[in-house]
Amino acid sequence: MRDVEKVIEGLKQETIREITKKDARPEAQLAWYWTYIGSLDMAQQLGLINDARRQELYREVDRFKPKYKVQAAQEAKPNHLAAVEMGAEGNYNQIDGIINNEAPKPSLRDTLRQYQEEAGKQDTQPPGKHPEQGR
Repeated sequence: MRDVEKVIEGLKQETIREITKKDARPEAQLAWYWTYIGSLDMAQQLGLINDARRQELYREVDRFKPKYKVQAAQEAKPNHLAAVEMGAEGNYNQIDGIINNEAPKPSLRDTLRQYQEEAGKQDTQPPGKHPEQGR
């Protein structure tokens, strides 16, 4: 158990050092804080520390918790359908709240009309002078 406490103390000191760096980006500070908290959670889940010790360790670093907040996520209007779509979408170029939507396909009538037009153009060629011939 003493070795676990040494490791946790080392993690805590490194976390505090990285969070309090003068040139540290706010995103990095937040990442360091939550990585440490996650490490404590994992240690508790593995039975290396008990819940009371985990809560005590939380409180020890709470004053170093960065005040950084993600602006875009807080200001954006939540779109629950788009969130679900991001998890299930097969077509990431259209995140719009409609799962697996694609560009509309032409109707059978339009397809038939297109083939008829193409066939009509081919019939206007003089006999024996099809584009495939003469190569």
